[in-house]
Amino acid sequence: MDLITIARKGDRQFDVGVRGHHVSSDLSEKEGGRDQGPSPVELMAGSLGACIAMMIQDYCEKHGYEGDVGVSLTMELADAPKRVGAIVVDVELPEAVPEERMDAIRRVAEYCPVHATLRNPPRVDIDIS
Repeated sequence: MDLITIARKGDRQFDVGVRGHHVSSDLSEKEGGRDQGPSPVELMAGSLGACIAMMIQDYCEKHGYEGDVGVSLTMELADAPKRVGAIVVDVELPEAVPEERMDAIRRVAEYCPVHATLRNPPRVDIDIS
């Protein structure tokens, strides 16, 4: 797996780097940031949406269903501990996908590694130096 680096850009804004790609993450102005990019929580939900979209798009293309897959997500926050309490994922499929393929597409979405990770949380070791 590639190393992911996080470096401060200023205030509460951080650069997320992986394989030469960079994404800026910041907090909203309401949360004390400058709103220069999505928050870490929004990036997490965006990763889920992108993973589901890519997996379903691949399925559609392999089965000859032309058109673009779209995904929209909404989140509910929870407290004690502060976290994402719920994510609702709305998937828009190409018109050519028949109704009888919906169960298979749902399984494809659930097979997405980000979704599987959220359902089966990994061990996280934090080393502070």
